[in-house]
Amino acid sequence: MGRLLPVVFCAALLVTGCSTSPLPTPRVPKSERAAISDESLLANLQRDWKLLKKRGLSVEERSRIVADYNHNAYMLIRRYRENFLLARKKNNAQYMPAGVVFRQDGYDSAIPLRDIYEDMVPSSEVRIENLKEHYTEPGLGVPLVGVIPADKAALAGKKYTISTRGTVQELTAVFEMPEKAGAPVVVRLIPRARRETYRLGGMTYPLAADISAPIEVYWDLTGVKEDRILGMLRPQKLRDTTGLSCMDSYNPEKIPVILAHGLMSSAGTFDNLVNRLLADHEIREHYQFWYFNYPTGVAWTISARHYREALAKVRQQVDPKRRNKNWDNMVVLGHSMGGLITHYSQCTEPWLLLRDRKPGKIDMSRYMSARYIDTPLPFTKRITNLQRDYYFRPVTAGQVIYLATPHRGAPMAQYSITGWLMGLVELPQTVVAEVLSIATLSENSLLFSPGRMTELFTSGDQLSPKSYSICGLRGLQVRNVPTHSVIGDRGHNNSPRSSDGVVPYWSSHIPWGSETIVPSDHSVQDDPKTAEDLKRVLKEHLRRCGYRVK
Repeated sequence: MGRLLPVVFCAALLVTGCSTSPLPTPRVPKSERAAISDESLLANLQRDWKLLKKRGLSVEERSRIVADYNHNAYMLIRRYRENFLLARKKNNAQYMPAGVVFRQDGYDSAIPLRDIYEDMVPSSEVRIENLKEHYTEPGLGVPLVGVIPADKAALAGKKYTISTRGTVQELTAVFEMPEKAGAPVVVRLIPRARRETYRLGGMTYPLAADISAPIEVYWDLTGVKEDRILGMLRPQKLRDTTGLSCMDSYNPEKIPVILAHGLMSSAGTFDNLVNRLLADHEIREHYQFWYFNYPTGVAWTISARHYREALAKVRQQVDPKRRNKNWDNMVVLGHSMGGLITHYSQCTEPWLLLRDRKPGKIDMSRYMSARYIDTPLPFTKRITNLQRDYYFRPVTAGQVIYLATPHRGAPMAQYSITGWLMGLVELPQTVVAEVLSIATLSENSLLFSPGRMTELFTSGDQLSPKSYSICGLRGLQVRNVPTHSVIGDRGHNNSPRSSDGVVPYWSSHIPWGSETIVPSDHSVQDDPKTAEDLKRVLKEHLRRCGYRVK
């Protein structure tokens, strides 16, 4: 029992969480405003605006003017943020000084931005605590993190968000100075994911950007990292954070990359990986990252159904006529158990997973046919969701990526400590109903063996090399699609006898596709070498899709 105490203690810490918000408190000292007024800053911006339109400036001169313009704009943004939050607190619409208006590309100008944003934070003031690198790009304007409350996400075009405390918008603020006297100063908020340059007087300027700050704030707002243990032990509690989400507004011009996390984890586990990938201009230009978040205490075969249904639902909403080839070129990536979800969803004959099973004492051998994808099984009313779990068409993807995936199971799942931990899992009511519908028809009924309640329906049991799902997966054919694996070996360089500490090489290795071994533990998604490897793989995929990349 002594050995269990550290596990229980660590789990308790992970469940309760101890993170603080990375958002700074807005404070503009009165002495700052006394030293230089808002009017003086606007006059400086007017001067710089005219100079930035000029041709023939040297690189040094132009850089100096941009730096001066950005500094003045930043000073005003800090002050306007204080005004903005104060106006929200007092429910006062007049939060901007006379002659200054905020407008955002892509939004209905009739909707006040104060009705969309809860806060607009200068990115340079965001505390980067969880990300290992902080990526910025120089250019014109002031990078901002627009904080959008959950109830305003749809209004802001952020339909596909995790429904918790809110989401974010990566913005760059540019002060557009008026040509005519009496015209307003327009603070143009430009979503950086849609546009990376700004045209001014015949000159094209890159927009300043902070790639990392929005990611840092986003995962703090979602709260999914704090829920990763809860998602295993109390899956029913995470209904609001289950499904497919995207930090950005949906962009039909980009190829979706679907990321599925592993056991005792959450979609936030990909924060460093996505941060590093988005630092590459070509990746950022052509790909949009989507996250499949799910409670990991439920068997991966069941989570795979939710994964496929979430993908089908989103595509039906954004591409109902299925004409957008970017969805056919989609990249699917899974880490650990998320890799099993990805793998199973690529199988061409998934029903063969049941070839040695007899759910509800039913001999499945006569039903091993694709016809039952569309034709109801004669007994499915008695066994809820059986058909949806095992009879489906594979997910269409142009590239598959596996990170530390136990295709042949994880021996750790057979350890007694794992069995004890999985015994703590409380299955959702819908899954309990599924268990009852099958087990009460079986010879080994729950009436005589209640301990079997979780055997087939919790993730730990389905990760064992001896489980029916892992054994069945070994013989299934998958779609013929480019496939790449990243495998960790803890730096020992002793493959094929290596392990990442959780999954041995013999389980992560598959006989098709390419692979890269990185000196990492099981968290290969956090290793910088993984990000560099995936940049190469994603660019190769772009070339196959007809794009010109370096």
